[in-house]
Amino acid sequence: MSENRLPDDEAGREHPWAALKPWEGKAKRLDKLLLFLIIGVPLVYLGLMPLRPWMLVNAPVLQEFINGAKTAVVAAGAYARVGEIPLWLVVVAGFVGMAKLDWAFWLAGRRWGDGVLRLFAQNERQVKRVESLKRIPNWALFLMTIVARCPGVPGTLVYLVAGWTRMRLSLFLIADLLGCLVFTLIWTILGYQLGETAVDVLKVVDKYALWLTLAIIVGIFVITYIREYRRQKNAQ
Repeated sequence: MSENRLPDDEAGREHPWAALKPWEGKAKRLDKLLLFLIIGVPLVYLGLMPLRPWMLVNAPVLQEFINGAKTAVVAAGAYARVGEIPLWLVVVAGFVGMAKLDWAFWLAGRRWGDGVLRLFAQNERQVKRVESLKRIPNWALFLMTIVARCPGVPGTLVYLVAGWTRMRLSLFLIADLLGCLVFTLIWTILGYQLGETAVDVLKVVDKYALWLTLAIIVGIFVITYIREYRRQKNAQ
């Protein structure tokens, strides 16, 4: 036995998350980038949550660019109705915000293959459920990619499966971009139709946005403190 070999318990401690990583072998730079986009970017969005009430009222187009949120598209569409924002900018911002990172999920599914199971399946039942997605016909997966932005549809999982099942990038982009455009137009039209009514509601939100933001921040700290207190109490 080689003297340089680590004992099994030390090797396990060296790589405690090895069983969860979606790639085989040593992570390449692209693997780390994809993992950041899949996990890190949503965490960034979560960190920006306290600013959402203010952005929704004062910078809906910026919020569209950041995360493509349908509430931001509706708000921007309402402002376009009263002439405060160009309508074309509302559509472009919403479209770009929705579509900008979808390719990364397709590429992750294509690159990691069955390894994506370790990101979403924590037991044998969940593994079988995710594996069943492999049997989806190509035409059905194409349609699912189009409607992936519909509320209630797990878009992230759809994009990963599209890459996992080796759906051609050209077909994926056609379906994805078409879906993002369709739903951007739907939310824009909704906000545009609401017009002044939606703007009045947003003005009320603006009036209390600061207090709402502070309440969210305080709530986060309180919840974190309570969880930490309970954890320490249970540890004792």
